[in-house]
Amino acid sequence: MIDEVAEYALYVAFLLACAIPLSGYINKVMAGEKNLLSCVVAPVERAACKVLGVDRFEQMGWKKYLATALIFSIVSFVGLIAILMLQGVLPFNPQGFAGLSWDLAFNTAASFVSNTNWQSYSGESTLSYFSQAIGLTVQNFVTPAVGIAVLFALFRGLVAEGGEGLGSFWVDVVRAVLGILLPLSLVLAIVDVAQGSPQNMSDYQTTQLVEPVGVTDEGDIVAPDDSEAVEVVDEMAVPMGPQASQVAIKQLGTNGGGYNGVNSASALENPTPLTNLLQCISLLLIPVALVFSFGRFVGDRRQGRAIFAAMFVIFLVALFSVAFFEMAATPQLAQNGAVYMGADGQSGGNMEGKETRFGVTDSALWAAFTTAASNGSVNSMHDSFTPLGGMVPMLLMQLGEIIFGGIGCGLYSMIGFVVLTVFIAGLMVGRTPEYLGKKIGPKEMRMAVVLAICTPVVILIGAAAMCLDPATLGSLNNEGPHGFSEVLYAATSAGGNNGSAFAGMNCNTPFINTVLGLEMLANRFVPMAAALCLAGSLATRQKVAASAGTLSTSNGMFVFLLILIVVLIAALSMFPALALGPVAEQLRMIL
Repeated sequence: MIDEVAEYALYVAFLLACAIPLSGYINKVMAGEKNLLSCVVAPVERAACKVLGVDRFEQMGWKKYLATALIFSIVSFVGLIAILMLQGVLPFNPQGFAGLSWDLAFNTAASFVSNTNWQSYSGESTLSYFSQAIGLTVQNFVTPAVGIAVLFALFRGLVAEGGEGLGSFWVDVVRAVLGILLPLSLVLAIVDVAQGSPQNMSDYQTTQLVEPVGVTDEGDIVAPDDSEAVEVVDEMAVPMGPQASQVAIKQLGTNGGGYNGVNSASALENPTPLTNLLQCISLLLIPVALVFSFGRFVGDRRQGRAIFAAMFVIFLVALFSVAFFEMAATPQLAQNGAVYMGADGQSGGNMEGKETRFGVTDSALWAAFTTAASNGSVNSMHDSFTPLGGMVPMLLMQLGEIIFGGIGCGLYSMIGFVVLTVFIAGLMVGRTPEYLGKKIGPKEMRMAVVLAICTPVVILIGAAAMCLDPATLGSLNNEGPHGFSEVLYAATSAGGNNGSAFAGMNCNTPFINTVLGLEMLANRFVPMAAALCLAGSLATRQKVAASAGTLSTSNGMFVFLLILIVVLIAALSMFPALALGPVAEQLRMIL
């Protein structure tokens, strides 16, 4: 266990070493100040704004900012649906893939426009190069940029004194793409290509298998001389295409998804230990940096550190919990000695569903990182985790993608919990609640409540709808609590804008595609609207001077209260559902 702790400490230390200086750079980019790349970015920004006919110095009110963001997202949504349904007649389709059905196109467009990247299909066998590069990769850049833009609009609302201006949505998006996402993605993509990830427009390649395999009528893999084998396969098609470019931004943009069906377990997307390290760090790099950016922006770095501390404590508990449960394996196998429990230099535990290159340690690490980041890319099969090991990533998503969450949206949802904590603490001491010198009134509280409970409500409604569908229940590979966990995880992943999957069920049906698509859109745009409304309301309030009775929002007590509120509101709201799924499954194993 000491080796595992040391590895996790190394990852976290590397993450912080990169995120803290990045936070200062992000603030300079979003403020239009001189920075490392301004000589390149500034002229392109001016040209882009001129082409778009945008006033670079416009100060939008929250309603106009929201309307602009929604219009931009709607146009993106419709355009992506068109690309996916028409890919059969569009160029760069060497495999001749047909266009997607309306429901799959709707689900996929909703997924990528909402920064979820849930996939009811296998990318390498469904989408053309045009769909991947022009459709999906473009959205992988602009959707996190929208999240950054809305977050900085909220920042401006928190520090404004009596004004209504939140900045220009168009300028914020352009700066986020050109100054933050493109440079970081370029660096990561170059490393991925150097390590072996494809980046081309070539036809798929055929290669001989080292050992032939047999395939049964049910599609199971067996020995080639097995009596149940109806076909012997001795070669396979290797997907080509612009993989490295999409992998880079899908990790950095908390998009997730996968060019290939097996996602980051694929040697094409994640070929070496170096790419595994860098991609895993990339999952949380910008979300963590934005927390520190918040402290810098409001002029009190303690505020950013306090929010980071609350997120970090919950994250560490989740990380070591999932690692412990996976290393312990299932109770029956562990106690009977059927599971290899490890030795010096090699961890043991539950290896089912794990890529042997990464093992339990790196798989547990990635699972915690990807669900904390609302990313969704995976390097192992979460469906094969132990019941409680699979519950932890599920719970991280159910908290409301706030630990550390998606780019932008994770932090503005967490600020909603901060406002709730300030209000409750104010009631406890009998004072009018204030945050950063701004009084918190009924309107602010309503928006904070929306930010806090939107995710659990959307998840539970989606899960209930799918459980009522006979076709969904009939498609499950497992019955009982684990089958329910598969449904709950799908609803959680879509409702939490994550995109990872338990699998174990057929999600590519018109009903499920529609339900999950609506979940993703609801939990993307309802909190966005609430965050901008909160920003607009706070922007009009004058700051009040701090007094001896002003509640500190940067000390250890506040961090404790914030963690408590998150657990009470978010975690407990999902506990009844979790009790019917992973908790019940674990109890059946030990009783």
